[in-house]
Amino acid sequence: MVSAYRVADITRAQVDRAFALVHAADARTELSDWRRTCSDVLSAERGEAASQRLLVCENANGYLKGLCLVRRRADPEACVLDVPLHVVLTVADEEGVRQALRESLQALASEAGCTLMPIEE
Repeated sequence: MVSAYRVADITRAQVDRAFALVHAADARTELSDWRRTCSDVLSAERGEAASQRLLVCENANGYLKGLCLVRRRADPEACVLDVPLHVVLTVADEEGVRQALRESLQALASEAGCTLMPIEE
């Protein structure tokens, strides 16, 4: 099935636009703090070994409809992907955005050999 959405790591060009999603989620953060968080994530190592990733979900027109902050943590038992920030902001296709994000998160967990923490939606 072809998805109507593209989920990928956030780019520098998307940082300020993604703040609207963070703000809508009632995350108590200022734009300067958000920019610093994004800068830290973007500057860190990419790929399977990355300890944090910011994923954005955009539609075919480039509008951001979802966002996830993913943290990889290893404990003595297993590798776990935790999703402390999960935002879906759309009226038209909330389930489609959730599904696109969920599939990307499951693929990340599988590639890294991690367990994905349940996401409260």
